Amino acid sequence: MTTPDELRPILDELMEFEPLFHRTRVAMSRDEFGAVVDPGFREIGASGARYTRDYVQSVVESRRLFGEVNDAAELGWTVDRPALNRIAPDVYLVTYRLAQAHRVTERSSIWRFTENRWSVLFHQGTVVESGLEA
Repeated sequence: MTTPDELRPILDELMEFEPLFHRTRVAMSRDEFGAVVDPGFREIGASGARYTRDYVQSVVESRRLFGEVNDAAELGWTVDRPALNRIAPDVYLVTYRLAQAHRVTERSSIWRFTENRWSVLFHQGTVVESGLEA
């Protein structure tokens, strides 16, 4: 999927949040999480498991409390192939590939711009390669 030129600034802005829940901007505090993650948020993880907003928030908070490094850049993960499509007025689909130390996943997030801010509605990760070395 290629991003139309007029959507590139929006893609750049949304990629500041991605990979979702592995960027300091989203995972720093309960307030920051609440400001970015929609109350009706749902996720389908790379394992195929379904997660609610409350569950994801508890995992992110636990990582923070235990001092686990959560930022993708600090972990040496790489993001490539970012793309954006408008799927409704003020609603966008972001896709990208995330290479972690042990696997590669295709990621997608649905974002809405409302009340002068971005809010994520849905996220999914799908494993495409595993057993990779760092």
